[in-house]
Amino acid sequence: MTQETLQQEDTIGKEEHASVVQIIQTMVKTSKALRIYLPNNPVLIGFISELGTRMTVHLARYGELSLEVDPFALRCQGAKVYENTDPKESIASRLYADGIRALFFDQGVQSAELTAFLGIAGFDRLSNDDDIVTRLWERNLQHIGYLTEEDFREGAPAEESGTSGDQREAMERIRQALLEQPPPAPRMIPKHLLMLNADEEKWLQGALEAEGRCNGLDDVIGVLAATVAGTRDPKLYRDFISMMETLAVTLLLGGDMGHALKLVRFLDRMRQRSGITEEQRAPLEAALAAVLSDTTVQTLQVSLDTTDASTGYGELKELLLILGLPALGPICELLGRVEKLKVRKLLIEVLVELGREDPAVFRPFLSDPRWYLVRNLVLILSLIGTPEALRMILGLTSNREARIRREVLGFLERTDDEKSKPYILKYLRDESSALRIKALQVLARERLPFALKPIVALAAADDFQERPFPERMAVCQSLGELGQERAIPMLRELLMKRYWFNKGNEKEAVQLALAGLARVNGSAILPLLEEARSQKRGGELRELLDRAVSEARAAKAGRKR
Repeated sequence: MTQETLQQEDTIGKEEHASVVQIIQTMVKTSKALRIYLPNNPVLIGFISELGTRMTVHLARYGELSLEVDPFALRCQGAKVYENTDPKESIASRLYADGIRALFFDQGVQSAELTAFLGIAGFDRLSNDDDIVTRLWERNLQHIGYLTEEDFREGAPAEESGTSGDQREAMERIRQALLEQPPPAPRMIPKHLLMLNADEEKWLQGALEAEGRCNGLDDVIGVLAATVAGTRDPKLYRDFISMMETLAVTLLLGGDMGHALKLVRFLDRMRQRSGITEEQRAPLEAALAAVLSDTTVQTLQVSLDTTDASTGYGELKELLLILGLPALGPICELLGRVEKLKVRKLLIEVLVELGREDPAVFRPFLSDPRWYLVRNLVLILSLIGTPEALRMILGLTSNREARIRREVLGFLERTDDEKSKPYILKYLRDESSALRIKALQVLARERLPFALKPIVALAAADDFQERPFPERMAVCQSLGELGQERAIPMLRELLMKRYWFNKGNEKEAVQLALAGLARVNGSAILPLLEEARSQKRGGELRELLDRAVSEARAAKAGRKR
């Protein structure tokens, strides 16, 4: 450790210095994780939790955390706590390049605010219009502050000229002079001026109650709405719509869904006015399309998953329906991010409504690598239920992800569309044995006659013996269920087959044949089982056949009654 470092630690204190260094290291680690992992990844969640804990403990022990920003380093009370000379990887470099010279973290800062801050400062700029200062201003993080280079320049002249000190001295002289003056004599106010009649008292009470209910945001929204509705100047019109867009996004990021919805409702009503020109409508549609962005989706997902604000779900649904098809991508992205079941159900209802007229709008999202998002889209298309929607679902029977193919098979099992049922046969050749078994069970349970021939071919194939035993069992059960007495010859051959040198294979063959014969209804089963019992020797095989004969006799007696 250098002499300079030791001197710096003396100014801040070794324990505090170590705590700040650990916080910055955790910030860097979390920033990198944000680039790599999905929001619900346990690794990322662990990093965010660790950062929030370290920051909370530090602020409780030492108070506000202030950081000075150098071109490649961060300092706390003059002591260096972070350094990285690679401009592409250095958080300090990104902050400094965008004009930030100091950062402040106050007590009460939440993990969501820290995550939002790292989401802005921890990534390379996407364009010239998304500098860190602007994005931090838009997010309005309550417990994270900053000073820019302009802030320092604006404050410099007053400090150099000593104006601040002169003002303090003048204020002190005025205060002393006021203290030395005797207080004015009290004045008596005529009693009639203090009295209110009943009507005046009622009016005053109503005015006080109305003022108590008044919300400054409502006033701002009202002023903006009146200005937009009344202005005729094209530039002012676009400027005020831009203000409404910025305010709506800010409110949404701050969790104020109610006021954000008010703004969106107004913009929607404006674009639907009769007689509005295309030039007037264009900025309105652009503003509505900008309400949901990557940033708002990310913040909205965190808010929806971490708070139990079910009372605001109705407002969220109305807002998403107003934003409509132009916001389809962000809504699907939100569906792919949220974990709370109630929220996913709401988003699915919204997407069903938006895609009902043209389900093809979902086609680009069916190739998304997130299987759970595609699974939800299959459900959405099945709820829409139009022929086009069904064709899109059937196109996923060959999807490379087994969990998506399973969802499609579930749809084929549930659907009443008879034309879709033959697609279940495709699953008999699926690479997943579990899906092949599931398809066989569905075909047998629904007794689909067109499936008998492919299943017979499957049982007669050369590689049948190489398939897993549960799958062969499902084939024989389906064969008996669908073929009934026509399946008896094939099952009889399997039952009577002798394996002279492999008793294990012979036992499996008997089990498979018995599983198929148990599904056949008819009087020919009992004689066949008795014949097999007379020919088979060996304890295990005899037990299997004895049980099968007893069950067949009981079934025959039941039919006679």
